[in-house]
Amino acid sequence: MKKIIYLWVLAAFLFVGCSEQTLNEIDTNPNIITNAPLNTILPAAEMTVVQRIVGNSSITSGYIAEHTNYTGVNTATKQQVGGGTPWTSGFQAIRYFNDIRTKAEAQQRVGYAAIADIMTAYTLSLLVDWFGDIPYKQAAQEGVVQPAFDKAQDIYTEIQKLLDAGIQKCDQASTAASRPANDDLIFKGDMTLWKKTAWGLKARMYNRLSNVNAQETAQQALTAIGNSFAANENFTVTGYQSNPENANPISNSFMTASTIVIADGIVTAMKSFLEPNEDVLADPRAPIWFTKIGGKVVTPPTSRANTDVTLNGTLYSKPLYLQNRTSPLPLLTYTELKFIEAEAQLRLGDRAKANVAYEAALRSSLAQSAIFNAAAALTTAQINAYLARPKVMPGADKLTLKDIITQKYIYFFIFQSQEAYNDVRRTALITLNDPDGTAKRIPYPVDEIARNANAPQSSDQNTVYNEAARLFWAKL
Repeated sequence: MKKIIYLWVLAAFLFVGCSEQTLNEIDTNPNIITNAPLNTILPAAEMTVVQRIVGNSSITSGYIAEHTNYTGVNTATKQQVGGGTPWTSGFQAIRYFNDIRTKAEAQQRVGYAAIADIMTAYTLSLLVDWFGDIPYKQAAQEGVVQPAFDKAQDIYTEIQKLLDAGIQKCDQASTAASRPANDDLIFKGDMTLWKKTAWGLKARMYNRLSNVNAQETAQQALTAIGNSFAANENFTVTGYQSNPENANPISNSFMTASTIVIADGIVTAMKSFLEPNEDVLADPRAPIWFTKIGGKVVTPPTSRANTDVTLNGTLYSKPLYLQNRTSPLPLLTYTELKFIEAEAQLRLGDRAKANVAYEAALRSSLAQSAIFNAAAALTTAQINAYLARPKVMPGADKLTLKDIITQKYIYFFIFQSQEAYNDVRRTALITLNDPDGTAKRIPYPVDEIARNANAPQSSDQNTVYNEAARLFWAKL
């Protein structure tokens, strides 16, 4: 059985959201949210996306993209296929945002409706890039128990429409009464930042289509980036606490069951910018990212390895960023947009601008490499020394797409493995070592296949490795 499944299943059991008890009540009785006022629905809906979808999908994606590995899982656990927390929670969240939009429009509180549009688009992007075709148009209709599946290409069109609508509504939310305040757990009702987030998501989704139309999507991405984040502006969840009930969901899963270890993919990527005789610890990020075994970074075999259940590891190196429950959780950042800008400029043939954006992305990524532990932040001297390496900054005439994508893949190691997995499939430029290959997408939950006659009936943990499962925007 392909190893993608058992991590997905384990993740569903391990995450304990913010708070899990509240979200469990939401699952069992949707009236708890839909009958509540806007200032109650919004934070619950936002955290459904962040805790249950992003939280569950990130470690699974990191495993497939070979940022991390998961050790010591037995055959019985591998076969416990079912649940599909991101799937179930994704459609719950979409329903909640539909309710928010309806209530907001009735109450003339357009700021809430803007957030509903943007968060619906973000939720759809997570689902479609994980699963491919998904039910959307009929899934929100009352009484439809077996919704039809919409094509992934059509979902992409819907995402852009939702983001456009959200941007327009952000401009209309001109009064304090029209928008949320502290009940918006992400931006506290700052509609300027929500608008910039929408533009940033547009850039990400345009760039995802680089294999569909390289030139047009590059220009579209650049236009969107021009309207999005400035330096130090990000779509990031903060305010996590050290208790499990209100913790960063990805860190909390590791603290609960610390069998996650470093994989070969991230080490190989980092070493590709070093000299052949250098250890990965010569990368200034490695000492603050990885625990050491006997003074070295040790990764397990790609296949199932012995269990290593201690936080600091006795057999294999562990990811240090997962050892802090209060870590902020980035969802979309200025740094990512600079990497997208570099790629887009390279596709358009402007090497000088590509190189400028690439350097800005690298400087920002290095500066952000210790967001989970400010005391370990790299100094300016360390950053400059790394950028002085010829393999890191080869110059405008020698800069390649592989350089950009590999550094972006390294940057995504900190809590953003979903996007690393997307770039792995989109570009086929990251060197991975899994003998099973790379899953083209995540299989649909078995209970969805069983209950919905419209669901693809041939989707399982084996068929997702087949060429037919490749998403329309991907090379891999």
